[in-house]
Amino acid sequence: MDILKLFLFPTGISFLLCAFTVSQSLAAFSLEECVEMALSNNPDLQKQQMNLDLAHTDLDEEKSRNFGSLNIVSSFTHYNQPRTLTPMTPALIMDDPAAVPSTEDLFTAGIVYEIPLFTGFSQTRKIEVAALEKKMAAAALKLSREQLIYNVKTLYVNILSQQAQDKAQDAYVTALQSLHNNIIREVELGKKARIDELKAAADLKNAEAKKFQISANIKVMKAALASLLNVDHIPELQDINLAAESIVAIEDNFMDQLAGLQRLRAARLNIEKNTKLVEKVKGSFYPQIGLNTSYGQNFGPNDDSNKYDGDWENQEVWQAGLNLKWNIFDFGERGARVQKAKIRERQSRQEQTKIKLELRRALQEAVTRINTAVSDYNSAEAELALTKETETIEQIRFKKGAADINDLLYAKARNQLALSRFLNARCSYKNGCFYLDYLLENGENK
Repeated sequence: MDILKLFLFPTGISFLLCAFTVSQSLAAFSLEECVEMALSNNPDLQKQQMNLDLAHTDLDEEKSRNFGSLNIVSSFTHYNQPRTLTPMTPALIMDDPAAVPSTEDLFTAGIVYEIPLFTGFSQTRKIEVAALEKKMAAAALKLSREQLIYNVKTLYVNILSQQAQDKAQDAYVTALQSLHNNIIREVELGKKARIDELKAAADLKNAEAKKFQISANIKVMKAALASLLNVDHIPELQDINLAAESIVAIEDNFMDQLAGLQRLRAARLNIEKNTKLVEKVKGSFYPQIGLNTSYGQNFGPNDDSNKYDGDWENQEVWQAGLNLKWNIFDFGERGARVQKAKIRERQSRQEQTKIKLELRRALQEAVTRINTAVSDYNSAEAELALTKETETIEQIRFKKGAADINDLLYAKARNQLALSRFLNARCSYKNGCFYLDYLLENGENK
C-alpha cells in the first residue's frame, strides 16, 4: 500500500497544482491576452514604433532634397541715392536718361528655384543611409516586441509560481498551527515537554514570515506586470497547464538559426550604414555643383530726378546660373572626418562579432537552463513523494512517542522544501522556454 502511495502521490500533486484554474473565474486573464494587451498598450513599444515612423520620415526628407527647393522671396530696401530697378546697359540709359526707372525705395518679389546637380554622390549616400536606418528601426521594433513578450510571459509565470507557493505555504502554516495547538494541549496534560511547544512555535513563526514574503513578491510582480500592460490592476491570472510529459530536455543547440535573427541583421545593416557614411564623407573631396534660377519683379516710386517723379514703375527680372564650389585644401579636416567614419565602420564590424558570440553563449545558456530545469523537476517530483511519505511516518511516530519534535519538524520542512523545488522547477522550465523563444525571436509566433 505504501509503495502504491509512492507512485500515485506525484501524479496527484501535479493534478492539484494544474487544476486550480478550473475554479477560477472565466474573466481571468490568459497569457495570450496579457501579451496582446502589452503589445497594444505598452508606452515604450509605442515610442519604438514612433522611431520607425521617424526613420520613414527621414527617408522621405532625404529623397525630397533631390528635387531642390522653390522659394517665394521679397524684400524692401531704402537707399540714400537712387537706384535703377534693374541693371541696365549704357545703350538703354542713353535712349532716354530722364525716363529711366529709378527709386530710393526698392521693392522686390519673386520666385527662386535651387537644386544641387552634383554633390560628389553625398546626397545619394544620404538617401541610402536613411533607407538603412529605416530597416534598422524596423529590426529594433521587432526586437522590442520580443523583449516585451518575454518580460510579460516570465512575469506571468513567476506570479503563477508564487501563487502556487503561497497556497502551499498557507497549507504548511495551517499544518504547523494545528501541530502547535495539539502540542500545547499535550503540554497542559503533561504528555509533552515545554521544549516541544517552543520548537513548534519557532517553526510556525518562520513559516508565517515566509508566507508574508511570498505574498509581498506577488504584489511586486503584479505591479511590474501592470506597468508593462499599462493598466491599473491585474485581475486573476489563468494557470498554464504543464503536464509532466511536456517537460522534456532539448538536444538541439539552434546555432543553424543564427543567420536569420534580427539582432545579426541589425548588426549587418549597421556595418552597411557606416560604410555608406564613409563614402558620404569622401564626397566632400569632389566639386559641388548647383543650379540657381529666379524670376520676379522689382518696383518702386520714381525719385525726383526722374521726369515721372512719384510714378510707380516695375521691371521684370529673371536669371539662371550654375554654381561650382570645390574645396581643394582644408588643412586635413576632411581627411580626419573620413578617418573617423572608417573607425566607426570598423567598430560596427567588431560589434557584429560581439553580438554573434553573445548569441551563441545565450543559446547554449538557454538550452542548459531548460535541461537543468527538467532534471530539477524530475528529482523534485521524486523527492516530493518521498518526503511526503516520510512526513506521514514521522507524524505517526510522534503521536506514538517514538519520535521527538525535531524529527517531525524536519520532515515537514523537507517536504515543504521539496514542494518549493518542484514549483520552482516548473517555473524555471517555462521561463527557459520563453528565453529560448526570445533569443530565436519566436515569442510573437507562439
